[in-house]
This record gives sequence, structure tokens and C-alpha cells, in this order.
Amino acid sequence: MNTAKTSSPSGPWSRLAGAFPFAHLRAYTNWRLRHKFFFIFLIVIILPFSLLIYYSYSSTRSTITEHTYTALGGSLAQINTNVEKRLEYYNQLSNILYMDAQLRNYLSTDYEQAYYYLDAFQYINRTLPSLMTLNANILGITIYTGNHTLYSDGQYVKYTEELPRAMEEQVLDAAGNTVYFHSGNFKADDAHITIARSLSYFSLQHPYGILTMDINANEFYSLIKMENDNKSVYIVDEFGGVISTGDQNLQSNQLFDVFPIQERMTQDAGSFDMKINGQERFFTYKKLSNGWSTVITVPYDELLANANQATKNVIWFSMLAIGIAILLLYFTTKVMTKRIEVLLQQIRKVERGDFRLSIKPMGHDEIGQVSFAFNKMAATIQSLIHDVYVKEIARKESELNTLQAQINPHFLYNTLSSISSLAIKEGAMQVYQMVNYLAKYYRVSLNKGKRIILLEQEINLVKNYVAIQKIRFRDKLHMHYDLDEQLFGNTTIKLILQPFIENCINHAIGDESGININVKLGREGNDILLQVIDDGIGMTPEQLDRALNKSDALSGYGVKNVDDRIKLTYGEEYGVSIFSRLGIGTAVTIRIPVISDRHPANERDPQQALP
Repeated sequence: MNTAKTSSPSGPWSRLAGAFPFAHLRAYTNWRLRHKFFFIFLIVIILPFSLLIYYSYSSTRSTITEHTYTALGGSLAQINTNVEKRLEYYNQLSNILYMDAQLRNYLSTDYEQAYYYLDAFQYINRTLPSLMTLNANILGITIYTGNHTLYSDGQYVKYTEELPRAMEEQVLDAAGNTVYFHSGNFKADDAHITIARSLSYFSLQHPYGILTMDINANEFYSLIKMENDNKSVYIVDEFGGVISTGDQNLQSNQLFDVFPIQERMTQDAGSFDMKINGQERFFTYKKLSNGWSTVITVPYDELLANANQATKNVIWFSMLAIGIAILLLYFTTKVMTKRIEVLLQQIRKVERGDFRLSIKPMGHDEIGQVSFAFNKMAATIQSLIHDVYVKEIARKESELNTLQAQINPHFLYNTLSSISSLAIKEGAMQVYQMVNYLAKYYRVSLNKGKRIILLEQEINLVKNYVAIQKIRFRDKLHMHYDLDEQLFGNTTIKLILQPFIENCINHAIGDESGININVKLGREGNDILLQVIDDGIGMTPEQLDRALNKSDALSGYGVKNVDDRIKLTYGEEYGVSIFSRLGIGTAVTIRIPVISDRHPANERDPQQALP
């Protein structure tokens, strides 16, 4: 074989090889592993099964569609046959009255005196009700007559003038043949179909009355309701008015308003496709002998539901076959993919958080390079987790513990008790009061080492602190409280209000007139709002910025420390916001979530309340 000739630059095989690298079979062993698997999978599995699925779907769709068209045609013919039989049945009933010579004599006779027509009414009241009794779907039978010497009972006998003019003209033009009408609203409780004909058995030119027979529309609905599975069936008149249908969701009494198909229904029977409101639908229709039509429509999505299901089954079986083929391919290539398996095991160890890898050198090809890079990456991740993640968590926990740590000087209670007793003994009542308030203040603030207290306890802590300061500032400090006591049962971290009261007292009292401080507690949605509003000297924008970003701007706790404690406890959406204007005052708003806690450990301690 002359290989030099076939690999000539001017040969077609060379150009094909240049366009498709897979044509170089000698270079097969140098392909990347994913190229090898992709090529085998595409040629051996995917391509044949894809062609099979496409062929199966096309043939199945064509076969099922053809069978569905045939089934719809059979349903349409059966519905028309049933409707024709019912109409013919009632037409035969009307023939009984149409050819009744005795009835004709009674309707044609001129009655000179009233009692002469008693026989006529006895006959009519015997004949018509008996027909209605034998046929429960007949709602009423009426004879309209122009003989005014015959008394009208308003039920079985009425005068022709009471018949709608349009109906009368159609009936007379039919010259004794049956004419069909319907009530117009197929959804109405009294929906019915009217069969009418002129009583002109002996003289077509001179009818002696008009017979009408009202039939319950449910009579015809019962003929089509069983045919509404995955399709819609309509019986319409020649103008598209809906007489009966199983589609109870139809919003109009005119079918042509919903489906503009009037121009397509020019023959006695037929079928066609039409796209309506973006949905492809199939229509088939057939006219009845009285001019009405039966229409069946079905969306193509439902029409092809069986085809789609069959295609899904083919796809599932194909996927199963592909899965089996993949398993065979897996076992045949397991030897050369051993290193990939080892690398995958190490990747899964890292995924579970185990960074103790035991990857041995795997060479210098792609897999070896990936294993080396992965080993290095795992070591880097482990180092980052240890140096950044773990340390950051430890720092946060330390910061939280530092912010929440409370001084617990047990000797403080004994000392304050001794001072209080000494003050009473010496008669220093102000000293006694200040020490008493201070003891209550520390009882709440220390709270047996707990950092979570009730809002009622936080308010009492503020009141105890203010009581101490009032002794100091006397008439300069004016406190106002607007508190929703229904929120007292909710919890909060302690010491979030007192630092702002202390700031107002230390920095906002400007002259002898003193300061007004308003403490508010309310609810906004699922949040609780605590507000401290004063009419002190206020702050400039620069001072406000420093207060929001430095921990030493307020009391020992500071705005930022309180804000950090709230955020660390409840989340970033909660915290402190401040509005201030120089010379006007400052408003501090603290937002925390609604958290109710009625545990006995958090119930009110009577010793913590103000006397």
C-alpha cells in the first residue's frame, strides 16, 4: 500500500485528516482520554440510539395520529347518529298530534257557546299530559291556534299572537315540516330545545294551529358527555349558537366567537387544523339533517399525548440500554482509568473535609499533573481553613464573649448592704436611696451571669439608673416613658438602653433648664423598636459619624459596641441607628427581633422593680 500517495497534500484524505484529527488512526493512542471516551460513546451508543429514538417517535406519532383521527371520526359519526335518533323520536311523537283528526276537528270548530269546547279541552288535557308523562324529558307541549272561539288555558292552548313572530314565520314556511329552535343559553337551568311544526295535515295552505314541544337540553348533553375525554364536543346551530356541549368552561354561547371556524365549515362534513391563541388544534365536524352541526376539537398537545408517552417509553428503554453499554465500557476501560478512580477517591475525601491525602506520584501526563495540582490545592485549602476560617470563628467568639462578659463582684452586694445599713443608722436617707437603687441596678445588669433578660427588666434597669441620676441632677432631668407593656414578655440582650441614657445625661444637658428624655417601646411588624429621644444640644454630622464608628464616643459601652452586640446576637439587619441635629436634639433607635420567653428563669424578679 502506497501510504505516501494517500497522505499527499493534494489528496482528499489528507484534507479530511486536516479537518478532523480523528482521521489519524495512528495518533489514536495520543488522544486525550476524554476524546477517546467521547468518540467510542458517540459512535457505539449515542448515535444509533438517537436515530432509533427519532425513527420511533416519528413512526409512533404518525401511527397514533392516524388512529386518533379515525377514532375522532367514529365518535363524531356515533354522536350524530344518536342525536338524529333522538330528534327523529320526538319528530315521531309530534306526528301523533300532527295526524290526529280528532284534535284537528276540535281546533278547527267555531264554538258559539263556551260550554261547547269542554269536550275539546277534555281531549287536549288527556292527550298532551299523557305524552309528557311517558317522556320525562319533554318540558312542555303547546298548541298555538288562531281560533279565538276556543278558550286559551295558557299552558296547552295559546293563541298564535303569543308565539314570537320570527318563529311563526319559519314554522309556516316549513309547510308542516319540523323546525328546530333552542333557548340560546346552554348553561341556563331551563335550557331546552323546541320542536315546532304547523298543524296542516289536510291543508298545507291553511294550518289550523302550530305545535311546539320543549325538550330538556340534558337529553342531548347525555349523548355527548361520555365523549369528552381529552376532547371538546359541541352541538351548534347554523349560526354557531351552542345548543349543548360537555365543555362547561366555554365562556360564550356562540362557538364562532371562541373558535373562528365558520369559514372552514363549508361542507357537510370535514376536518382541518387551526392555530388559535397560540395553540394548534384539530377540528372535525359533521352536519345533522336539520341544519345543526356536531363539532369536535382537541389540542394537538392532547392529541399527541399517547405518541409522546410512547416516545418517553422508548427513551427510557434506550437510556437503560445506554446504561448497560456504559457499564460494559466501564469494565473494559477500568484498567486504564485506575488512576482516575484513585484521584476521585481523594477528591471525595476532601469533599467530606478530610485533607489527609495519600496520593502517590502518577507520572507526568494529564492525570499526573492533575493529581499533583490537586494535592497542592488540598494542602492550600487546609492551610486557609486553619489560618482564616478557624481563626476568624475563634476571633468572633472571643469578641462576642468579651462584649457579653459581665463583672461579677460578689463582694459588691455585701459592700452595698453594709453602706445601706450604715446610711440608715446615720440618718443619711439620700445615701441610702442611692445605694438601694445602685444595688437594684447591678442586680439586673449582672442577672446571675445571664446575658438575656426580659424587656421589662431592661426598662427597670433604666429606671433604677435614672433614679440615681435624679438624686444627682435634681430638677434638671425630666424622664418620659411611652411603653407598650404587651412587649414586656419579650427578651433582649441586657444593657442596650442604659448607655444611651447615660450619654444623654453626660453630653446633652446644656443649661439650667435641664433636659427631657423620652423612652419609647413599640412594635413594627416582626421587630421591636426601642427609642431614646432627647432635646439636648444635639450633634454635628462629624460627631455623629464618630459616634457610629468609635466605641469611645458614648459611655464605656459606646454606640458601636452596643450595635456590634446586637448584630452578633440577632443578625446584620438589626442594630442601632441615630438621627441628630445640632441645637435640636438626638433620637436613637434600637431594632431587635420579637422573641418571647416566658421561662421561669426570665420571669420578673420583684426585687428588681422600683418601689
